[in-house]
Amino acid sequence: MKKAFLMLMVAVFLSAGGYAQKNKRTSAFNYNKEYDNEIELYKLKKNPKDLEKAQEAINEAKANIDAAIEHEKTKNDPKTWLYRGAIYYNLATLPTIIDEKAKLDRDAAKISYESLLKAKSLDVKGKYTDDINVYLQNLYNLYFTEGANNFNDQQYNLAKKNLKRAFDIMKERGVFDTVAAFYTGLVSFLDNDPETTVEYMSKCDEVNFNDPRIYIYWNRALKMEKDTTGALEVIKKGREKFPEELSILLEEAQTYLEKGENEKLKESLLKAIEKDSTNANLYFLLGKTYDDEGDKIKAEEYYKKAIEVKPDFFEAYYNIGAIYNNKAAELMKEAGDLPLEETDKYNKLMEEANANLDKAVPWLEKALKLNPEDKFTRHALKEAYTRLKQYDKAKALDEK
Repeated sequence: MKKAFLMLMVAVFLSAGGYAQKNKRTSAFNYNKEYDNEIELYKLKKNPKDLEKAQEAINEAKANIDAAIEHEKTKNDPKTWLYRGAIYYNLATLPTIIDEKAKLDRDAAKISYESLLKAKSLDVKGKYTDDINVYLQNLYNLYFTEGANNFNDQQYNLAKKNLKRAFDIMKERGVFDTVAAFYTGLVSFLDNDPETTVEYMSKCDEVNFNDPRIYIYWNRALKMEKDTTGALEVIKKGREKFPEELSILLEEAQTYLEKGENEKLKESLLKAIEKDSTNANLYFLLGKTYDDEGDKIKAEEYYKKAIEVKPDFFEAYYNIGAIYNNKAAELMKEAGDLPLEETDKYNKLMEEANANLDKAVPWLEKALKLNPEDKFTRHALKEAYTRLKQYDKAKALDEK
């Protein structure tokens, strides 16, 4: 009889231990509910006492739920982890409630997320699916908003971490969040992280997210990784999907320019001009391509087209002046290399050189007028004036 009584007492104590832990979980829930009530009062009235009560309540909720997840009787119950996710969500957001400029408590937000995932894994019957999803959605909103704020503050590394977490949360819910994926890729590029950029832009491509910028940043990230072949494949993919998109054409042109594939570059630029004949930069780049190839006639033609579209295009004026200035320098060098007895040929070459300088001067003068501080234009113009014996103009340049 005595033995039976002792065994009964042991059973009672064991039962009481489990009950005590469930009480802690219930207390955690109640304290968290109290926090919600007090924090709403604080938001409404901004009374410091309400904030103080809210902080006390959430701290009690935390202490009780942390104890409950350690005990054998409650640690494998999805409800315990659901409550923990809810409580730590409140802990994560509390700093931003106290001060709008404050950042969320990232550690608490991480624990909230992990707790909700744990609740989901334990909830084999799906009893708490709706509640878990509500808190996951709240966490998503939290991380996405924080990531957007980081982006606006140019804190790209933090933005990347928060937006990645937002993406992962929606993935857990079976949703592919294209916006979070795209901006994760974008901020990763801005954070000089081409690997993550490629990862997330390719994800966007796989689900046919309709934004041409995917291929631009994907292309640039691959170039950062020195994969120019892959970069061109990506930009061609973008061209196929957005055949009328000017930004894609320009990106393709830039890629060909960097690879030195001038014929493909010119073809790409001409297609871009067909889409936008008012873009002076396209004409200028085409002119520069011909200039680099040595076709000065075509180069001048497109530089002039750039000026027609944009009359204050300094670089176009300067480059036309440079074409004639450089031609004059070549002719003068050729004349200088002649034997002394070839006087007639020397004079003819120098005359032709001066004729080119005469053509260079008005273009260089216009360039200097547009950009008076440019030392290269000033130097070229002074040399031309001196060669042409226009000493007063050369002296005037020194006085400015």
